[in-house]
Amino acid sequence: MSRLVLISNKQCDGKDLACAGQTLAADAEPGLWLGWNGDVQNFAQRPISCRQRAGYDQVTFPLSIEEFRRHYQGYYHDGLWPVFHNQPEKAHFTPENYRAYRQLNRRFADIACEHLCPGDIVCIDDYQLLPCAQALKEQGLLNACAFFFHLPFPSAALLRRIPEHRQLIASLLFYDLIGFTRPAYINSWPIKVGDEYFFAQSKIKASSGETV
Repeated sequence: MSRLVLISNKQCDGKDLACAGQTLAADAEPGLWLGWNGDVQNFAQRPISCRQRAGYDQVTFPLSIEEFRRHYQGYYHDGLWPVFHNQPEKAHFTPENYRAYRQLNRRFADIACEHLCPGDIVCIDDYQLLPCAQALKEQGLLNACAFFFHLPFPSAALLRRIPEHRQLIASLLFYDLIGFTRPAYINSWPIKVGDEYFFAQSKIKASSGETV
């Protein structure tokens, strides 16, 4: 039986894994959560902790000070967050922050590849890690990868406020399935994205199980 592997930028617990398993594949075992442990520190080599909790394994690691400053506070918090919350006038983007965002997604993928098994189903959580599936597939990973949005997908007009919007949309094409928390968040997806970016190939699924 395949495991469910949840890759996220936040702490999670067994309930998160169980919920993702119900949405993605009823026959997948909640198996592994991999992600940032919330710590920020300097290190020559990133320390990685592996431990077992009730019903699932956990692989966690810290971010470096530069990763936190450029990726988390920079590209995600100062750039993507305002756009995804319909406040583009507050967004600030720099090429350096975008490079850090891409680089950290590759680091997440590097660590994940050391722990994934061929039959595992991968679920990547929210837009902090949007390019992660691309990084996994570029390393030769063949596992099915799903991406889960917690917010309505922004309109094409909002997306264009992100300098790298086309690269981000291209990264979404590496997912086999894209999920939203509410069916209402799905309805405008083909209009907002399909017309602008000719993107209509992934299956879209709500957490209720409805596939469009």
